Amino acid sequence: MTVENNDENVAVVSDASANEQRDEKAGQAGPVFRMFGYLKQRIALSLLFVFTALIVVYFGVVASPRYAAESQFVVKESGAQTELTGLASLGAVTSSTRDSLIIKAFIESRAMAKKLNEAVGLRKHYEDSSVDFLSRLPADATAEEYLEYYQRHITVVHDETSDILEVELQAFDPEFALHASEVLLSIAEAFINDLGDKMAREQMAYAQGEVERAHGLLKNTQRDLLAFQEENRLFNPEQEGGAILEGVNTLQVELIKAQARLKELNAVMRDDSAEVRAQTNLIQSLEQQLKEERGRLTQEANGGFNKINMDFKELALNGELATDLYTSSLTSLESARSQAMQKLKHLLVVEAPLLPEEAKYPRRLYNIITWFVGLMLVYLIGRLLFAVIKEHRD
Repeated sequence: MTVENNDENVAVVSDASANEQRDEKAGQAGPVFRMFGYLKQRIALSLLFVFTALIVVYFGVVASPRYAAESQFVVKESGAQTELTGLASLGAVTSSTRDSLIIKAFIESRAMAKKLNEAVGLRKHYEDSSVDFLSRLPADATAEEYLEYYQRHITVVHDETSDILEVELQAFDPEFALHASEVLLSIAEAFINDLGDKMAREQMAYAQGEVERAHGLLKNTQRDLLAFQEENRLFNPEQEGGAILEGVNTLQVELIKAQARLKELNAVMRDDSAEVRAQTNLIQSLEQQLKEERGRLTQEANGGFNKINMDFKELALNGELATDLYTSSLTSLESARSQAMQKLKHLLVVEAPLLPEEAKYPRRLYNIITWFVGLMLVYLIGRLLFAVIKEHRD
């Protein structure tokens, strides 16, 4: 029992000694740690003020002013458009909206950046050495970097209610900004006009091709009909065949009358009498003539009138079909021309670009305040992290 009490007393004395040693070390390290934290805080504040001063100097003095030339326009078709109402209008895209989105994509595209560079030297202007190094385009920039830089300096906004496009082009010189904006408008107008003209030309070319094809077919049928008439020396076989048929009918009537007259004469005269022989000769002549006329209508070996008339009717029918086809193609051509006129697109300028008198960018006070607030947030977050780490160590 005595031995156990002695062991407990020794353990208590050992723990007390260990706590005293730990407190002594903490007391020695505390001032050093606090000094180190103080220095880090001073350095952080110094960096904050240095960066803030640099930002103020850059945006207040160094940053080159950028002038913005603004313009507004809308794309319209010549033909009147019927707007959908009610539920049918939900999700529907009108022709004007579609054209506006197309021209918006074109203005922001690489093609427009290239055309502006060719027309006004936009890339050279952005690379001007008089512009501060942070704002200008590097001289060795690639085509992709130039496109990205161009897209940062142009703003295209589409108003869904009125379909008006608002374009803002930035440049480092007001006269250059105005000139570049005017050229941009002319390029956009040429693009939208060419887009409408191309559709109209393709539609007109197809309709014109159909007219030429129908006209060629009509000329061929007319040529075949003329050759047929010259070959058979007939203007209208149907009419002439009708005349022959009428003659056959007349001959048949006369033959019947002559035969009846012969019977009358045979009843009162002898067969060898002069009048009976004359009447007999007349009947024979009528029968021979009737046989010949019928042969003209039906004789196939010599191209009888039935066959000629059938061939003529076929050629005439082909001619009528070719004429109807040619008339229909002319009507289609006129309809295509009318539709093409209605589909022509026009760029209507709502607000022409004007010479900017004041630099719109950079927004100096806004940028200074924004950067300062951002740096303060970084500083406060850093202090918070440092305090958490310090508390964790304690």
